[in-house]
Amino acid sequence: MHTSSRVVDKARELAAAGRHLEVVKYLGGRAGSELAESPSLALLYGTAQARLGRHAEGLRWLDVALDQARKLDEQAVEGHALNARGAVALVSGRIDEAADYFTQALMVASRDGDDATVGRCSNNLGIISNLRGRHAEAIGSWNIAVAAFDRAGWQQGVAECHHNLGITYREQGEFDRALAEADEAVATAEASGDRTLSALTLRGRAEIRVARGEPELARRDLDRVREIRSQDPNPVGEAEDLRVAASVLAAEGQTAAAVGALREVIGRAESHGRPQLQAEASRDLGALLRRTGRNAEAQAAARTAKAIFTQLGAEGEIRALASQGWDDDFAGELRGSLAPLHVAQQLADAGQYAELLTYLGGRSQDELEQSPMLTLLCGIAHGRLGRLEVGQQWAMHAQLRARVLRDRALEVRALNVCGAIALERGGLTDATFFFTRAQEEATQDNDMATVGRCANNLGIIANMQGDYRRAVAAYTRAIAAYQEARYGRGIAESRHNLAIAYREQGQLDEALRTADAAMGEAERLGDQRLKAQALAGLAEIQVARGEPELAIREAERALAMHRELKDVVLETEDLRILAVAQDMVGKTQDAKPMLREVIDRATKHERPLLVATAQRDLAQMLTRDGDVAAAREVALRARATFERLGARVEIDRLDALLPVETSSEHVAG
Repeated sequence: MHTSSRVVDKARELAAAGRHLEVVKYLGGRAGSELAESPSLALLYGTAQARLGRHAEGLRWLDVALDQARKLDEQAVEGHALNARGAVALVSGRIDEAADYFTQALMVASRDGDDATVGRCSNNLGIISNLRGRHAEAIGSWNIAVAAFDRAGWQQGVAECHHNLGITYREQGEFDRALAEADEAVATAEASGDRTLSALTLRGRAEIRVARGEPELARRDLDRVREIRSQDPNPVGEAEDLRVAASVLAAEGQTAAAVGALREVIGRAESHGRPQLQAEASRDLGALLRRTGRNAEAQAAARTAKAIFTQLGAEGEIRALASQGWDDDFAGELRGSLAPLHVAQQLADAGQYAELLTYLGGRSQDELEQSPMLTLLCGIAHGRLGRLEVGQQWAMHAQLRARVLRDRALEVRALNVCGAIALERGGLTDATFFFTRAQEEATQDNDMATVGRCANNLGIIANMQGDYRRAVAAYTRAIAAYQEARYGRGIAESRHNLAIAYREQGQLDEALRTADAAMGEAERLGDQRLKAQALAGLAEIQVARGEPELAIREAERALAMHRELKDVVLETEDLRILAVAQDMVGKTQDAKPMLREVIDRATKHERPLLVATAQRDLAQMLTRDGDVAAAREVALRARATFERLGARVEIDRLDALLPVETSSEHVAG
């Protein structure tokens, strides 16, 4: 057995027993190169660091594990690393990012038949559902996870799921059922020999005991937890323990001690970067202060809890917070704006832009204008549906509002959206300004996802201007930034655009390879919108390669998918590609009216580049048919737009097609 294999086995044994500090000490004594070259060791080391609350170091090694696993095609480790990455995002309060990692990991694990990782991902997705108040969905995820863990023979996972089920039933007021699940969790954890897990399940049972009015029994469980911590210190776990201990003190009438304990928990949670724990302790503090008549302090604590729960997307927690016996006005304030923001973000993520605008139309104007995120989503939706001027106004309002609120991340995102809409409207100068500024801000903040978006968009501008070397460099930077951010959608989009740049240069084999990679990324993500976009890109490359039958097949598939997705803008682009392919197989009489329809649609959607490109294609068909006068008229309109957009290469192509008179000709005196 190789040394690295023995080391992996030893580290796994320690991790399985929940002895994370010993994992760190054991692997920390190895050479850095040994950890960096072994995805399994990097995964174990990063996971242990994260479990101990050392998130930055944990993430660094989890990223090493993920990179190495992908390079060495170790898909099981890749799935574990994606899930661990999601777990760190979850405890750090980045719920949407966590859900994305868990979903990616679940797809990898399901494909490979890795039941243990299927269980982990389902368990974690259940936690997110529970945070958002979707109890039935959470219970379903945990039942799936239990079955997967049973198949894998991983009893620690079974114990975690029973623990989580106990939490959900407790929150629903089903205390007997909650206790039964907690008892099962404690017994299974103890049988597994994982002391850290035993502490977790005992603490969970103690909290149920408090809810049942059994503080003495709760204290016994916490005493056992304290004994475990004395041998296996865990600062983050101990802060969690103290929060539950405060509830025992409160139940015993020791209010001052309980208040002091909760304030200590809040401080520890903030220092450890645990927003959910900070919010839960603030929630408990608010309830305790309200019961003792200290209403102003109580409301301040509740507002803090609400603000953090809002960031987490924890709708269920906010509903519970608002129902704690506050007066009607304050309860209404607590219920606040989370629900519309969460629903709106879901609709945007699903690409349901018409539904998003309908939903936002039901909110008050004041609510929209006060929330920069809702304002930005409104701008994005209008832009996607072809209402570019309105979209630009909303996006700029979002950017200004985000600046007032000093929300740099949202301000930078709004700058990028402003640039994207300016680009679609043909304002290359404005677009370049917005993208460059956003890229500089995002680079300072190390926001690599936004750096990727900006670089991608700057590549589109360079491509339009015929500066293909600059375009390829920009797309390559975008892909690297997206890879660093683990943003698969961005990687696929930039590869799609990179393929266009290669196609425009006549590098058709390289274009096809890059487009295939974009398609592979879209399929891996299970994203139908990206897949449709990639199909359209492949179709246009096949047109350039002189393979119209293949192009027609792919364009028709893309068209059907975009129609199903109700994406009228990209559906119009598909029609243009399909028309060009049909002309190549002799169906010019079908192709010409199709292009005229594209021109009408794109004009309505304020897409000048698409209008001009379709006019160029139509002029080429009319020229081949001998209708030179009509071709010249259409070409002149296309040329004027390309000139306004700075699309030098397109102007040269039109000038080569037929002699086009322009206003720049010399005039004899």
